[in-house]
Parts: sequence; structure tokens; C-alpha cells
Amino acid sequence: MKEHEQNNALELTMLPLDEQARVFNDEFLLADNFGMDDKSLDLSSDDSLAPLLASPYPFKMRFTIILFCLEGTMRLRYNLSECLLQKDNLLLVLSGSIGQCLEVSPDFKVAIIAFSEKSFVPEPHANWATFTRENLSYQLPLEASPGEMEEFLWLYRMLRRKIEQPDFMYKREVIVSGMQLVIYNICQLMLPYISRSEQSRAGNRKKQIYEDFMQLLAEHYTTERSIGFYAGKLCLSPKYLSQVVYSVSGRHAADWIRDYVILEAKALLKSGRYNIQQVSDLLNFPNQSFFGVYFKKEVGCSPRAYQDSE
Repeated sequence: MKEHEQNNALELTMLPLDEQARVFNDEFLLADNFGMDDKSLDLSSDDSLAPLLASPYPFKMRFTIILFCLEGTMRLRYNLSECLLQKDNLLLVLSGSIGQCLEVSPDFKVAIIAFSEKSFVPEPHANWATFTRENLSYQLPLEASPGEMEEFLWLYRMLRRKIEQPDFMYKREVIVSGMQLVIYNICQLMLPYISRSEQSRAGNRKKQIYEDFMQLLAEHYTTERSIGFYAGKLCLSPKYLSQVVYSVSGRHAADWIRDYVILEAKALLKSGRYNIQQVSDLLNFPNQSFFGVYFKKEVGCSPRAYQDSE
């Protein structure tokens, strides 16, 4: 793994790792902060993690990561939602998401599975990204029982042992099989949330419209900023859609669209990969000048000033 750089497009190979981490082909990673006595090591005291845990800017994730919290707490921002990860919680962050760690308790104990290669997702759930985006939008993180968390930890440790065996020839096959068990268990944890959501949606047409709008927004915000586009997709008038979204969330549809676009713009500008013209193009603005006006109105500074800020 490469040493972490000041770059807010976060690749799997950029994660700062110690000797306890286990990596397969720079595509699949297992890591934890378990000490020799199985007590948590204080992540906040690790200087190598400071760019990740104390960054004032969001990161664009270029890999999928699953965090299993065994003790303590982590407060973070995931896309536009702020959540608290605590004991027996599981958090799934999909590739392409934008995240930022806000606070970590000294006793935070975590195991993580991260991967950048789609082939690690078993074929029966090749569409799991869509499945999870649709059903985890408002229920983050997932709660597991102590027994369920112990099963996840057993799978994590089994995968570690296989990666550690230098003469084991079927590591990729075991990883794929192990991930199938992990993913099916995650899907099982989702079922109560899905059931409650479906029951709520069935009796509340406005909430259903709002959730459908938010799902469309997550899929199209990089190219579509017009309320009319989303209203058309939902066969509604722009005025009615905005009224419904406001009645459910307390915010207008245009506000949600703007926040998604600005969050993406911030992550792209800080990624170290793109200049301002390229960010403007990626977000489907007619030109760099228009993007600059839009960004400054919402953020209070120009894209250049934001990109150059420490």
C-alpha cells in the first residue's frame, strides 16, 4: 500500500496501514485496531491516520468499505447524512460515496473490510449496490445483535487467516466465498428496515414521493440540477414535487439538489485529480464561469480559493 497523500480522492492503496493489516493484490483489505490483549488501540493518537480522521474536507471514496464497530463511537458524515457508529453497529459505505470522519472516541474498536474490485461481490448479488442504496438511504448505520456481530467477526478472522497463508493457492476464491456470506448477512440485517420502510411508504404517498426523489437525486445529481428533470421522472409538476419534498423534509427540492452538487464539487476540487474546468465539466455546468458563480454563491469563496485552502 502507498503512503497516504494530501489527496481527497481516497483510493484503497492510499490507506495508511500497520503490520496488522492484511492485503490481497492491492484490491482487498482487512484491517483492525485490536491490540495484543484484544483491547482497542487509540486511533486518534496515530499520526498516520491524522489526514483521514481530522481532515476538514470530505473524501470521495474510490472503494467500498464495511466497518464493524465493537466498542466506542465514531461520528461521521456520509454523503449528506451525519451518523454515529457505536457498539454492534455496521456501516456500509459504497464506492463513489463522499465521507468525512468528524470524531473518534479513544476506545473505538473497529474491524474493516474494504475492496475496490467488483469481482469480490458474488454474482447472486451483483446488483447489491443498487439494493443497498435504495434501502440504506435513511437507516445508517445497521444494528446487529452481539451474536450477529460475533459471526461477522468470525468471517473477518477466517479471511485474515487465509490471506496470511503464503502457500494457499485459492485466496481469491475463498475471499469471494467469504464475502458472499458477509453480504447475505448484511442483507438479512436490512430486512426489518425494508419492511418498516415499505409499511410507512404504503400509507404515506408524500413520503414515497420524497424517497423516490432522493433516490433519483443520488443517481443523477452530477448531471441534472433541474427540478423539472426529477419531476418529469416522477410524473409530477415541479411545483408539486417541491411542495411535497418540503412537507416531508422541511427543505425544498432545489436545496437538496444544490447540497448534493456542492458536496460533490468540494470532493472533486480537493481530490488532486481535476482542475476547475474539469470539475465544471464533470458536474455538467455550461462553462467554468457559471460553475464559479454557482459555487461561490453557496460556499462563500471561489472554486480556486477552496481548492488552494489548507
